[in-house]
Amino acid sequence: MAILRQIGRFPSFFRGSFYQTLATLDRPVQFVPLPPRPVVLVPGAFCTSSVMNRLGLKLQELGLSVCVPPSFAFYYSALANLCRLPKAALDFTAWLDEIGTRYGFSEVDVAGHSNGSLIALLAMEMIDGGEVECSVRMRKVFTMAAPFGGLPNARALSAMIPCCRDLITGSDTLRKIESQRGAVAHSLVAEGDFLVPPANQSLSSDTRTVMKDFQHMDFVVGDNDKIERTAREIVKWLGNGC
Repeated sequence: MAILRQIGRFPSFFRGSFYQTLATLDRPVQFVPLPPRPVVLVPGAFCTSSVMNRLGLKLQELGLSVCVPPSFAFYYSALANLCRLPKAALDFTAWLDEIGTRYGFSEVDVAGHSNGSLIALLAMEMIDGGEVECSVRMRKVFTMAAPFGGLPNARALSAMIPCCRDLITGSDTLRKIESQRGAVAHSLVAEGDFLVPPANQSLSSDTRTVMKDFQHMDFVVGDNDKIERTAREIVKWLGNGC
């Protein structure tokens, strides 16, 4: 039965992957973050900054200030964000430090999709551990389909996809990320996820919402209703001064 359920999830996963690939080719929206505390949207693997266009625009519509890291930190186009997570975290903190100085804020919240959630939490751990300095404090992280418990077949895929080396269950990177569990404001779990098992998508049952009809990419490239629902969850957990 479990195998049949997994096979049944593949068509919606394929559809989401198709729309994700199209979104990487879009021109990224030039979001301008505003003090005192913008929300940073961090994309996951195979995603350029333009994949966050629709969610970012919806959050702006709902009254939040947002910004998205440029794709320079995550390689190019459909191959974006495949580098090792510590490399992405270093580039992310350097960008965050620079943009905070430019726009005059010293604190942000983060909403990350998939690997993007892990990048932000790893950056927090590196700052706390004195490995890197950043003048901007990350207050809370909101996660969407984050592979906290690792990715199935990550070990086999790691020869081709560098970030998979960090997604092997029990890896040092995942342990470091888990040490920042107190910074996780809330996690959205995609119940129909073909890529990441739902059980791997949160660090605590007390800080998660299971999105029953969501596939892995629906949070950022799904239909308009799913983008709206995702945005409202972000506003609920990050936009009310919690």
